[in-house]
Amino acid sequence: MLRSSSSADNMSMEDKSGVKDRRKSSPGGTTPVDSTIFIKRQPYTQAAFDKIYLKEKNTDKPPVYQRALEKVSCTPKKVFKVFSSFLPIIKAIRYYNLKENAVTDILSGITIGILHIPQALAFGLLTSVKVENGLYTSVWPIILYVIFGTSPHVSMGTSAVICIVTASVVDKQAEVFKAANPTLIYSSLNGSSNATLLEWESIPAFMDYKEHVSMTISLFVGVILLVMGFLRLGFITAYLSESFFAAFTSGAAVHIATSQIPALLGISIPRYGGAFKIVKTYKAIFENITDANVAAIVTTIICIAFIFLMKECVNERFKDKLFIPIPVELIVVIIATLASYLGKLNEEFDLAIVGNIPSTIPPPIVPDTTGVADYFVDCFVIAILIFANTIAMAKVCAKKHNYEVDDSQELVAYGMCNFVSAFFRCFPSAVAPPRSMVASNMNAKSTLNGAFAALLMILVIMAMSVLFEPLPKAALSSIIVAALKGLFIQMGDCRKYWRINRIDFVIWFFTIVSVVFLDIDFGLGIGVIVSLITVVFQTQFARGYRLGRITKDGAIVEYKRYSETIEDTGVKVFRFQANLFFANAEIFRNTLYKCTINPRKLLKFLKKQERKGGLKEKKVSTDLTGVTVTGDRKASQVSINSNGKDTFINTASTANLTKSDNPVFSISDENLSRSSNYSGNGNYQGMPRQMSTASSISQLGYEEDPETGDELVTPEKIRIMRKTHHVIIDCSNINYLDASGANVLGHISSEYNHVQVKVFLAGCSVDMIKTMTQAGVFDRIPKENLFLTVYDAIAVAKTQSIRPLPPVVEDFDDEEAAEDSYITNIQ
Repeated sequence: MLRSSSSADNMSMEDKSGVKDRRKSSPGGTTPVDSTIFIKRQPYTQAAFDKIYLKEKNTDKPPVYQRALEKVSCTPKKVFKVFSSFLPIIKAIRYYNLKENAVTDILSGITIGILHIPQALAFGLLTSVKVENGLYTSVWPIILYVIFGTSPHVSMGTSAVICIVTASVVDKQAEVFKAANPTLIYSSLNGSSNATLLEWESIPAFMDYKEHVSMTISLFVGVILLVMGFLRLGFITAYLSESFFAAFTSGAAVHIATSQIPALLGISIPRYGGAFKIVKTYKAIFENITDANVAAIVTTIICIAFIFLMKECVNERFKDKLFIPIPVELIVVIIATLASYLGKLNEEFDLAIVGNIPSTIPPPIVPDTTGVADYFVDCFVIAILIFANTIAMAKVCAKKHNYEVDDSQELVAYGMCNFVSAFFRCFPSAVAPPRSMVASNMNAKSTLNGAFAALLMILVIMAMSVLFEPLPKAALSSIIVAALKGLFIQMGDCRKYWRINRIDFVIWFFTIVSVVFLDIDFGLGIGVIVSLITVVFQTQFARGYRLGRITKDGAIVEYKRYSETIEDTGVKVFRFQANLFFANAEIFRNTLYKCTINPRKLLKFLKKQERKGGLKEKKVSTDLTGVTVTGDRKASQVSINSNGKDTFINTASTANLTKSDNPVFSISDENLSRSSNYSGNGNYQGMPRQMSTASSISQLGYEEDPETGDELVTPEKIRIMRKTHHVIIDCSNINYLDASGANVLGHISSEYNHVQVKVFLAGCSVDMIKTMTQAGVFDRIPKENLFLTVYDAIAVAKTQSIRPLPPVVEDFDDEEAAEDSYITNIQ
């Protein structure tokens, strides 16, 4: 039996002090004996291991029709499970603990409703629609999420990032409306053809059109999310990196803040769309800066200062002592409204105010979907953003409160929130992290807390909306800008991405620059494209390297990267740190040949030497240690070294091993030929066991042949390359293998076989083996060359010797040269 141990194995016979010093850093503070690793078994080929330990397929499954009947059978439990999975409110009501949960849910619902009020008013303006649309979007999505949602802490409604993306689409379509209806503004201005934005927004037909565009966006966003939910496509967001989302949201914050500057200054400028709109906007701002309203500027300064002062000095400082955070934004809305009403700021100082707000809940209407083809792609983008942002927030809260969220059901919930609410004059809705964090901190118990928030919003619309008519728009814009603090601070993450991974920084840089200077939709597309391109580039930078063993511990590590690493004589072990598929198959082959030996180059050298008449090898081969190779099969021992010592197994009688006595690997007589001079004590007869010094042809330097101009072929170069008789490929890091990758493995083995070098594969996954089987790789690589681990492959390879070359070294034939390429089939 093979026995491999660490240096602690024979501690009693060694200098214990040296070992003790080296073991001080063992994890957990364990003693040297506790942390010692012992391995005692024979080497396994993958086939031998599978033959004994692989479980047989279950043949006792019931018939297909019986399993189908079980699936479609109807029982009360199954009916409840199906309905409660699609309508989680059923389960929430069925198991609701009124005594323990009601008070917490009511308080958290009312608190969140209070936060909804100022955000609904502000984000209605941010979306470039009517103020009341923001109020409606803070009612119906909440009610729908109560019915279909699964997270008690997700607060659906208005969201700054989604609002600015929606506004971008709405403004783009508004320009189309203006171009198609020039007479509308002409008649409204009594013959004047010039109109400001405020004058256009005073026309009911124009604002109704923008309202219908936002409703249509919400409708199709809902449809897209529902389809994704039913098809379980929530994994799509996994293709968008953290650096992408950080850059996109920070870039969106720049657009949000820019869009609010005119209201903060009390000036009116056109709304621009398309590429470089932010440049055009700032140009218009500076051109009209002299028209700034002093009352608006004063209102802005007071509101922003008050918000930051209260949030930083009160809410943040005393958050552990406050039961609920002080609703700073609502206080700003109330004070600003009172100041505007009592001081008659609109009449006296021409300060822009919100104006008329309907105090009714409108009946449902069907959105006008005319022209939706022009912005359907934008709808898809908004849908992805809504899902990515909302599910991320839901998972944060779920982790904090130790519950699970169903991604597919959440997709359905977000889809219903947008699809159904589109008929009630709502624009796209999503989670607002500040509201959700308040719900989380207040420990909301169920989604029913949203019902109380919705009731409060309905009360505001029905009875109190008229009170907000004198509210200055500058105050609402101040609330929006103050809420962007976190997104602006997030821009500092660029330094983190630069330190961690330059590819992440590249994604972040291109995304934020394109979002800011081009436009949100352009930036989103460019960011996604750059993300995908970086994935492709990463495959091109896949790293491969040789492996060696630490002389003292036997750990297999990157050769020459660590001190005291050695290689076994004639054996090169190669590891590839990537999946193996069409994009990097040639990179894999080139890296392998560079790190070990290049069989094509060796074949070329041998053919040149053969033509010169200098290729002569004895019929009896000699390995690197001078051991004569014979054809006699004697008792063979396999050594695995872990601490500078060798331990051995005897493979002479392995044919009779059973499951209780580990199986022998299947090897031929020539594979055991090196055993003839083994003494069984770790040494070859007459000489100490040698380790490879990894001599390579590169050490001799490049010499040019004066006759041909090619590299000069010398017997010394051939001798060095012929030292390697086994190449072991560690496949443990290869999780995916496609047809191209499997094909290149087979042809690599064929190329090495031409120069009498064997290829072993180690650590192949089940999926990889399945792909190789279906691709016919084992027609070129025998299954006995497939090993369970690198240790098993090394244990077998190092007992074998250099195989003698045939009398005539053959070139690659047509089939080997073509490598199953499609090009040979073209007529």
